[in-house]
Amino acid sequence: MDKQKFDTKANEILIWLDANDAGSLGPVITATIQAGLAETDETALDRYWNSIRSLCGNLGEKNPVRRGTPSKHSPEALANVDSVETRLMNAFASIGEADLILDIYHPRQNDNHQGHYESIEAWASAMAASGRRYMMEALNQSRWKGEMTDNLTNMALKEPKTTKSEVPDSE
Repeated sequence: MDKQKFDTKANEILIWLDANDAGSLGPVITATIQAGLAETDETALDRYWNSIRSLCGNLGEKNPVRRGTPSKHSPEALANVDSVETRLMNAFASIGEADLILDIYHPRQNDNHQGHYESIEAWASAMAASGRRYMMEALNQSRWKGEMTDNLTNMALKEPKTTKSEVPDSE
C-alpha cells in the first residue's frame, strides 16, 4: 500500500475513533495506526493496514473501514452520522414500557417483515436506521454539514410541501 493512501485511510479511522466509542479496541487501533503512520516501507504498511482492518472488523456493523467508492461526504460527517446513529440506538433501546411500544409500533408489513418487532433492540435498531437515513438525506440536500454542536446536529428542516395550489383572487 502506498504511503499516501495509508495515511488518508488511517486518518479517516482516527477521525471516526474521535467521534465514536470503540471500547477497549480504541487504544489498540489507535496505537496500530500511529505505528503505521511512522512507517514508510510499503510492505510494512500493508501489514499494518491488514492489522487495522482486522481489529476494526471486531467492531461489527460499526466498522469504520469504508469499502467501495469513497463518499462525497467528509470523514468527519460520516463519523458523526455513525456516532448519532449509535446514540439513537442506545436511547431508543433504553426507553421504558418496551411491551407497550412493541405492541403499538410494527415494522412495515411486506414479504420480509410480518408481525411485530422481535425485541426492543430490533425496534431501536429500526429507529436508529431511520435517523441515519434522515441525516444522510440532510447531508445530500446540504441541510446539514455533518458537524455537531453541543452533541446535536442542528440540521435545517425540510421545506414544507404545499398542499394547495395558490390561485390568485380575481376581481
